[in-house]
Amino acid sequence: INDCSVGDWQPGECMDTQVARTLEQRGIYDASQAQKLGAQYKNLLHPCGVGGGVQWFLRDKVSPPQTPKHGADCPPLRLKTSCNDFECPIDCKLGDWEGWSACSKSCDGGLKRRVRPVLVYPQWDGDECDDTKDEETCNALSCDRPCLLTRWSRWRQCTRACEGGIRWRSRQIRRKASGDGKCPRTFSKARYQRQSCNTAPCPMDVVCVAKMDLVVAIDASGSMGTSGWKAQRQALLNLINRMQLSKTSGILLGTLKFAHKVTILSQLTDDKKALIKAVTDTKFDAWTTNIGGAFRVMKTMLQFGRRDAPSVCMLWTDGRPSHPSNKYDAALGARDLRSSCRVMVVTMRPAVPKSFVEPWVSHPKSQNVMVVRDPRDMTKKVMQVNTFVCGKIQRFLDWTTTTTKAAR
Repeated sequence: INDCSVGDWQPGECMDTQVARTLEQRGIYDASQAQKLGAQYKNLLHPCGVGGGVQWFLRDKVSPPQTPKHGADCPPLRLKTSCNDFECPIDCKLGDWEGWSACSKSCDGGLKRRVRPVLVYPQWDGDECDDTKDEETCNALSCDRPCLLTRWSRWRQCTRACEGGIRWRSRQIRRKASGDGKCPRTFSKARYQRQSCNTAPCPMDVVCVAKMDLVVAIDASGSMGTSGWKAQRQALLNLINRMQLSKTSGILLGTLKFAHKVTILSQLTDDKKALIKAVTDTKFDAWTTNIGGAFRVMKTMLQFGRRDAPSVCMLWTDGRPSHPSNKYDAALGARDLRSSCRVMVVTMRPAVPKSFVEPWVSHPKSQNVMVVRDPRDMTKKVMQVNTFVCGKIQRFLDWTTTTTKAAR
């Protein structure tokens, strides 16, 4: 007599309860076979979750009973159980890093930090969170740092067209010194270099052919006197006739006079006839000396200048500011004007020494102050004034020949 014999139980996958019930009705108890039936069973497994899933244990017959009446029947070949009846693990989920904080120290090594938020905290043996805080060292350089300088600038244009000018280049401070760090002074060899240029003597009669926007302010205060005023006005007219006026390649000239009141005679223009008429028609004010006001008006006139032309502001004066407070006002006006143009001064009396006006003018001081002993001498000094203010000159006869040929 041979009884039925069976093999060992083989556990199946844990399946979703609803899917397992459907498969059971079709006589399917193996998840691997169920997956071949179609897309509706692709999510049939139940890895976790409250209530659990269904798991089948299957075994096969090894040998059936020989005769139905004499051998023991086979025991059950399928066993249905509940499975994976526990909460699903929830992994930590983090947000993006926020920006770095400011460094805790400006030098000698500090720390900067950043954080990121926890969007989902881990549960039921889910993956733990990675770091939510991060820090790095910063500003490790010593607090005792010297300043950092820029590269050398280009050489500036020569200050004079003849008889010895100066050109220079400089280095600016890119980063200030800190702690006990040192920084070279503005005019030290490490930051400032200068050279002589255009050392040849000036010709007797020249025309200024430089491209620039030039504003000239003449003194109409009472200390000039009638004869001094007339000489100064005539000198300006002579100067206009020794300048190549042109919007494209020459000079745009603007003029004004100052006493107690500042009067614009002409805005920047290349119209020689209009310039001559404006200067010829102006009257002698014979009042106080408002130099600060002249500087401020000169700056407003430059707004009509050209971007591709250097700006020069030249003031003629024979007197000091009329009141002590006006001296301070002149210094403020000059400082503001220097940011817009090269400031130059022609003094016309011993009472106004070179040292008095040097604080007003641009660098280099020695190249931007001209001394004339008396206003009545201005008509004799037109050529010196012309070469003083002009960076490019041409002999008058050569210039006349050139312009005549160009007109043809």
